[in-house]
Amino acid sequence: MHIRKGKSRIVFIFPLLKFVVKIPIIHFYIALCVAFSWAKRGGWEYLKRYFTYSGEAIGGFKYLMFKGIVENWNEFGFYWSTKNKFLQPTYFSILGFLNIQLYDEQCQLEKIDVWCQLYELTNGKVFDDSHHFENCRNFCFHDGKLRMSDYGSKRCQGVITE
Repeated sequence: MHIRKGKSRIVFIFPLLKFVVKIPIIHFYIALCVAFSWAKRGGWEYLKRYFTYSGEAIGGFKYLMFKGIVENWNEFGFYWSTKNKFLQPTYFSILGFLNIQLYDEQCQLEKIDVWCQLYELTNGKVFDDSHHFENCRNFCFHDGKLRMSDYGSKRCQGVITE
C-alpha cells in the first residue's frame, strides 16, 4: 500500500488489489482558527463574509471543510454520467466521504510531453484548469491508453467535456 496526499484528499493505493481509496481531508482546526481570527478582527460582519465565500475560495470555510468531499462526489457523478473513456473509473462513493477507483500504473511520461499533447488536443483549454492537467501524477495508463485519475474539479470536467 502507498499513500499520496493532495490539498483536499488522501489517496490510499493498493496496487496488488488494483484499486485506490480516496478520502477527503477536512481542515476543521484550521477553519475554526480562521473563523476566530475573522471574528476577532471584524466581528459578525467579517465572520459572515468568511462563511459565504465559495467552495473554490482558498482559505474560505467551505473550501477548508468540504472541498475534498465535493471533489470526491463530483468525480463519482461525472464518471457515471459520462462514462468517458479518458477517465479512470470511479466505481463507488459514500456521499463523497470515500471513493473507490480503479488503479493503474502512474504515467511515467515527461510533464512537458503530456502538457503539450493535451494543449494541442484541447486547443489550449487545458489552461482553464492547469493545476490538474500539468501534473503527470493525475494520469495513468490503462491498456496502453492515457487516462485521468484526478478529475473532481468542475473546471477540469469542463475541459474534459469539451
